[in-house]
Amino acid sequence: MKIKIIILLSVIAFVISMPFIFNKSVTITNPSKLDADENFILYEWVEPRTGTNKEWDYNLKPVQVSDRVWCFFGAMEMPTKENAGDMSNSCYIKGTDSWIAWDTGPSYIFAKQAHAAMKKIADLPVKTVIVSHEHDDHWLGNNYYKETQGATIYGPKSINVNYLGFDEHTGKPNENTRDIPPQTRMIRALYQNAIRGTKLVPVDEYFDDTTEFTLHGVKMEYVKVGYAHSEEDWFLYLPDDKVVLVADVVMNGRVTSNRDGIVVGQLNALKAIKDRDWNHLVPGHGFITDKTAADEAVQYFTLLKDRVLEGIEEEIHPDMITKHVTLEEFRDKELYYLLSPGNVFRSYEELEMFDEDDLDSNDDEDEDDDE
Repeated sequence: MKIKIIILLSVIAFVISMPFIFNKSVTITNPSKLDADENFILYEWVEPRTGTNKEWDYNLKPVQVSDRVWCFFGAMEMPTKENAGDMSNSCYIKGTDSWIAWDTGPSYIFAKQAHAAMKKIADLPVKTVIVSHEHDDHWLGNNYYKETQGATIYGPKSINVNYLGFDEHTGKPNENTRDIPPQTRMIRALYQNAIRGTKLVPVDEYFDDTTEFTLHGVKMEYVKVGYAHSEEDWFLYLPDDKVVLVADVVMNGRVTSNRDGIVVGQLNALKAIKDRDWNHLVPGHGFITDKTAADEAVQYFTLLKDRVLEGIEEEIHPDMITKHVTLEEFRDKELYYLLSPGNVFRSYEELEMFDEDDLDSNDDEDEDDDE
């Protein structure tokens, strides 16, 4: 009898304690331990790593895309210590007196080595950096160009707001600005000889809408597509070169990660890209840069939208939607098994409230196009 009472009391104690198991009681005194959404980072805090080991060698080889555009193409995988975060594409545009950097990669050392490679092509500084969106594999090289070249950084206001705590309306520092920015996934994950020297620096200039300008003799259009792959996405169109640099609103050869994105926004971004006259498109991830470069993205997001909406119409339960919508056409693409089910599930949550008016006019969406 006594044993039964002890067991019963143990069960009751376990049930009461369940909400607290695996949780730590913490006092948040250091705002640098908060992520971009003000959530406490549950990973162990990583002390800054400034070791003396030889710099990581990214073995960077620029590929010429057009007369004055060269790009570095990253690995078709998630960021790891083994690839040192080199898993996205970044480009350099040759101006009259400066290289213009489009996305600067995952670290200070990456940017340093990329610039060294570009100087072999033309011994020019980098006085301007342009950033596509806030994911850290695309812009953690910014501080190399700021510190060594005095570069002006153009980019989304969301970098300043979400990472540095700047005012969401003005994009400028205020009383809530963090003295120490939060640690991004790259800063936490990479070996010290890859992440050494990397610091978060703010965007100097941002725009509220699509803007045309000429920098270092290069005419360009910085196109705002808004909430697509992330909270605030932009692409860069070079009309004289017929080149469009689109970052992560287009990926090919692999399945996209839509963890921060929305299907409707992605389709609208793809429509905006299609509306430009281009011969070469550089995706955020992937190696295809010809007129077929965006085809996979168009197919993926169109099928994702249509099939999830069909599932909703058929009253498929959200817990079963990833079994109902499998997107078999992409099974042979990199990261399919890792990322596609999550994309489907999040799309179900988004498309439950879908309205056709949210899509930009797309009368010719189903027509074949030579682009």
